[in-house]
Amino acid sequence: MMQIEITILIAVVGCFVGLAGWLSGRDKKIANDSKWRGGVDAKLDTILGIKSDVEKLDCKVDDHEHRITAVEESAKQAHKRIDHIQKDH
Repeated sequence: MMQIEITILIAVVGCFVGLAGWLSGRDKKIANDSKWRGGVDAKLDTILGIKSDVEKLDCKVDDHEHRITAVEESAKQAHKRIDHIQKDH
């Protein structure tokens, strides 16, 4: 009887030791996954920030393009007026 009780006690202790090891490993894995996800999130935030900056620059370039086109048209008209004035004199 004493052998059966010792065997059961050893089996129960073994289960607790195994469970404790599994829980510890799980906690370490969760911590590592959290670190990895944090790094990935930081990189994604950086990429999205750069993308946002590029989109803003594209809008500015488009705006400048329209403004340059308007200035070119105005310069053409001014040249035509100057040419007309020179022909009259």
